[in-house]
Amino acid sequence: MGEKETCWRWFRYAAEDVKAAQAELDRMADQGWELEELGLLCAKFRRAEQPRRCWVESSRWKSVRRKDENSRAEYLELCDEAGWELVEESRDLFYFRGKKGAHPAPIQTDGAVEWESVLRKALWDRAYNLIFLTLFWAVYFVVRFVGQGFHPWEVLLSNASMRMLLFLTAWTALDLVRGAYVLRYRGRCRRAARAGEDFPVPGRRGARVRGMLGLVSAALLAAVLLSALTGVGEEKRSGDLGGLMRYETVSVFARHTEYRRFNERDWLYAEDYDCRFPWLAEQICRDLVEDEGEEKRLDTHFHSAVIPQRADLPFDEAWTYAAGDRSGLILRQGSRTLRVECAASLEGLTGLEDLLDRLELEE
Repeated sequence: MGEKETCWRWFRYAAEDVKAAQAELDRMADQGWELEELGLLCAKFRRAEQPRRCWVESSRWKSVRRKDENSRAEYLELCDEAGWELVEESRDLFYFRGKKGAHPAPIQTDGAVEWESVLRKALWDRAYNLIFLTLFWAVYFVVRFVGQGFHPWEVLLSNASMRMLLFLTAWTALDLVRGAYVLRYRGRCRRAARAGEDFPVPGRRGARVRGMLGLVSAALLAAVLLSALTGVGEEKRSGDLGGLMRYETVSVFARHTEYRRFNERDWLYAEDYDCRFPWLAEQICRDLVEDEGEEKRLDTHFHSAVIPQRADLPFDEAWTYAAGDRSGLILRQGSRTLRVECAASLEGLTGLEDLLDRLELEE
């Protein structure tokens, strides 16, 4: 049986591993294999008596500005005249192959020139995209949430939100780790150029892992989007003839139930946080009390800022406040916290069961 004429090999390299991709192509050429085409994950090689050599280089022109487009066209024309044909431009890398019958010299023969004209900017752009842009958007969203009165425990009330946070954290950490690697590798390349030495070649295994990280990042962002879509239907809504609307969300940390009845006679707005852990109920209770005194956090509280006062009621913790012609109550009993605003009087309560009976809420 004759030898195979073609083969497919795993071949996916990130922009920072240009030297690892070059080393892989050189090894294949030494074994009698010539690069034919690149796929999403693999490369196709064809057996040849004298394999044409390949050259891999970082793509320096990524914008659509006319100046960059012209520079890119001039560069590819010079490479063509020197005997190199462009096989593929993939993941910010140019893959060249020597033309048939030609034996072109390497495109870059001077390490100092290659560092100044190619690698220095390419690696810096890569590190910038991975680290600084990631940090910018992370800080931007955190500041927006804080400015809008977001409490960290609100994430724990929704399984979909927790999944989103997990995937976003993994995506952010992945980009930061990759960016740190690129900066470290960039420093090694800079020192090699100054010393007149060959550029360091990343290990094959590590380079292949980094080549897959782009797909992993895309999968994480897709998971974020899917979590957001599944969270749309997470809240269950129900109502009765009395006009009381009930909204319930259940997570592994708590069951959050919201009640709304907005008529003048028996106006009611209540939130019930039935938590799995007492520490979560305590934190929610503290934040709800503080929220009543901050105008910016009262966009859904239907009244201006007030200062709740501690009340001597049969609960672990209790605060009362006046919200216009309505009564307000924030309480905690064990691992359960409630905030209630209603038209009915809340005096003389004997406990949580009595409160729920007065408000005609399910326990």
